[in-house]
Amino acid sequence: MRSIFIIGFIFVFLFSGQALAEPTAKDLIDTKPGKASLIDVEKFFQDHPIEKGPARVEGVFKSPRAQVIFIRVKGSPIPKHYHTQADEVFYVYKGKGEIFLNGQWTPVRAGQFHTCPRGVAHSVRTGEDEEIWVISVFTVPLPPGGDRVNVD
Repeated sequence: MRSIFIIGFIFVFLFSGQALAEPTAKDLIDTKPGKASLIDVEKFFQDHPIEKGPARVEGVFKSPRAQVIFIRVKGSPIPKHYHTQADEVFYVYKGKGEIFLNGQWTPVRAGQFHTCPRGVAHSVRTGEDEEIWVISVFTVPLPPGGDRVNVD
């Protein structure tokens, strides 16, 4: 009898929706998108080619505390710059190129992770026929118009 009661309780609990309900604190959600997400990075980059210029920059997440941007670069470098408000970290998802790191151009390839504190000049470039796909995370979101200061 006791085991029937336990099995019945578990059945009611699981199928009442309580155990499967998504716990959220809606008053705390201040992000875009306003829900958790799972991104197929390969598909995202394939679906968002560079349309003009040397790069394509797409924001995929933003909150008052962080921002995630996917960047594709081909050929010409992104101008050397530093950020005044945000630290930037990025992961090279695919491709190879060079990053401006501590005053010199340094080879970078898929699988490498780069950290850049605010105030430190950096850039990324590739060869004419090469492309690099980067996942970039800013520790605070960039303000409207950005916080980038070009140094060249």
